Amino acid sequence: MVEIHPFWDERKLLVFVSLIIVAAGVAVIEIDAAKHGRQSALDVIVSSVYTPLQTGLTRAAGALAGGVHDVLHAGEYAAQNRALQDKVDRLAAANERLQADAAENRDLRRLLLMKQAVAGDAVVADVVGYVPEGTRREVTIDRGARDGVHRDSVVVGGEGLVGHVVSTGPHESRVLLLIDPQSAVPAYLQRTRTWGIVTGTWLHARMKYIDQNARLQDGDTVVTGHGEIYPSGIVIGRVREIDRKDNGLYQVAVLDPAVDFHYLTHVLVYTSP
Repeated sequence: MVEIHPFWDERKLLVFVSLIIVAAGVAVIEIDAAKHGRQSALDVIVSSVYTPLQTGLTRAAGALAGGVHDVLHAGEYAAQNRALQDKVDRLAAANERLQADAAENRDLRRLLLMKQAVAGDAVVADVVGYVPEGTRREVTIDRGARDGVHRDSVVVGGEGLVGHVVSTGPHESRVLLLIDPQSAVPAYLQRTRTWGIVTGTWLHARMKYIDQNARLQDGDTVVTGHGEIYPSGIVIGRVREIDRKDNGLYQVAVLDPAVDFHYLTHVLVYTSP
């Protein structure tokens, strides 16, 4: 007698046979792909799914490991950052000192050139006092009578005229600046040899009593003329503005001083009478 299997057993048999057929098909595809030296369709599908997944997992694991490493070494990183910042601060300070030294060397070289250009004995002095709120535009220098400085000693910077000494002590002196309104310096225009008197305006200087017929130009150089105090030829400044009236007796020129009085640190003081 033939045994009749239940319906469920028939479905199991059908599934098993189907799996065998599918496996055989896959095997045939793999063998064919291997024979022709290429990936099978199944390999391509698996690779397209697995590779991005593997890459994402690798990156996540790397990021997690890096985060753990950073947390474990946070104190060490902070110490390294502090050490680097200290080094940067030291280098910045050293750079500032080098720049200051370079600026001072430039000033001293200019003073040396000025000393060679103007005849007479002179000493280098440092500016040690400046009172911008005072009633006079003056500075105090660290040279006095014991250094040969006397009243009316001419004072110059590396670029030109600073002023003259108005009082002295044993070790220091006060210098009336060119830009003080009470200052009066005989001067002439270097290009035209036209004479005038330079006085201060607190911020700039002004050359008065210039002949009405003189042809002034912006940028004309003005230098000291020989007088009771000043030797001839020291640069005072350059013309920046001209005031000429047709009915006036004289012209007036506003000057930009050659010396920057805001950054005056070293000067040359002539001690010759």
